[in-house]
Amino acid sequence: MKLTGIQKIELSAHRFKNLDTICYRGSAPLAQLALISQPDVFDQVTNPDGLQRDLSPKHASDAYEYVTRDEKPGVPRAFPEVVLNVRDKKVLEMHPVNGETEVSANGSTLRMVFDIAAMQGQKTYVSRVDGNHRLWYAAGDERRDPVLSEVPFQIHVGLSREQERAIFVDINSNQKGLNTSHLAIMKGRLTPEEEEVKHHPERWIATKLSKDPLSPWHGFIHLGGSKKGTRAQGLTRLVNFASIQGGVQKLLAKSQYIHDLNDPEVKYILIRNYWNAVKKVFAEEWANPSDYLLLKNIGVWSMSLVGAHIIDRCMPQRKVTIEDMAGYLTRCRSTFDWRKDATGQSAVSGMAGNQAALILAGEMAQELCEEGSGSLKDLQETLKGQLS
Repeated sequence: MKLTGIQKIELSAHRFKNLDTICYRGSAPLAQLALISQPDVFDQVTNPDGLQRDLSPKHASDAYEYVTRDEKPGVPRAFPEVVLNVRDKKVLEMHPVNGETEVSANGSTLRMVFDIAAMQGQKTYVSRVDGNHRLWYAAGDERRDPVLSEVPFQIHVGLSREQERAIFVDINSNQKGLNTSHLAIMKGRLTPEEEEVKHHPERWIATKLSKDPLSPWHGFIHLGGSKKGTRAQGLTRLVNFASIQGGVQKLLAKSQYIHDLNDPEVKYILIRNYWNAVKKVFAEEWANPSDYLLLKNIGVWSMSLVGAHIIDRCMPQRKVTIEDMAGYLTRCRSTFDWRKDATGQSAVSGMAGNQAALILAGEMAQELCEEGSGSLKDLQETLKGQLS
């Protein structure tokens, strides 16, 4: 239920210098920070002077769920500072405390009293420079309770629109997105294995492929973070963990029969067998990854999709060894030229993305019919002949 009927909110803060600005820092319930501030979303038609990006309801919902979830022993939570700017000083009173007569010195303690009742209409009295998604549902609504957990804040007073915009740009443009492989590994380590297997099987399987000495990917996968240790060992890890995880996800989504297996370890062995078969059949490409595209994203994703087709042919026959799968792969071995400098119709060079992977996998899958049954292309031609 949303907080309503509140006339004023008082925050305790300390005055500090922050590079070129003066700001007031402290901590307060997230719901209070939501009530004293308003979003100012940029819209080139209706609000061309706005600041914030368009709201992502999912991102805002994820932030709410993060802060309201049950505490987990040993897994602390923390939010970065919410950054606000008081545009209209009429809604704010600042009073020294502890016997101080002014708040001009760094570290001065003060009370910041916000007049909520005076914040009427669509005007942005206190702008959300950074933290709009964290604040969006924090005051509660018809489905959510207010968030009373405290988070840090940094409040500026009287910045101009241009100054506010400059800080907004600096905050957002200077952020470097976290490497997706690194993030996946950190998430996996924070998740109990039972929960990981149930909710993130693609990440769990990809992790096992990277760690298992019997896996062809062992020693090949970069897990994110620094590469100094790898270089010191004279190694080169050409494949990112995120690429393998994405490939496993595609295989699991595409295969119909693999889901009949109720033991996750068995699913893993099946997928490991498949990749060992790929290494065996595409031995040249695997041994010389810098000359070929097989171990790039386009190759990993395409071969993962082909793997789903092969697994669905092997499982009904109960033939799931490396040799069984290699037999199928041999049939589509020459469908494409994986050399980086290849040209012509069969060249993979220049292709990238999910759609390209689907096209490559689809072409290769057409060569996977059983011995003596002819290719899928032949079948298509036969059916076309029946149209007349």
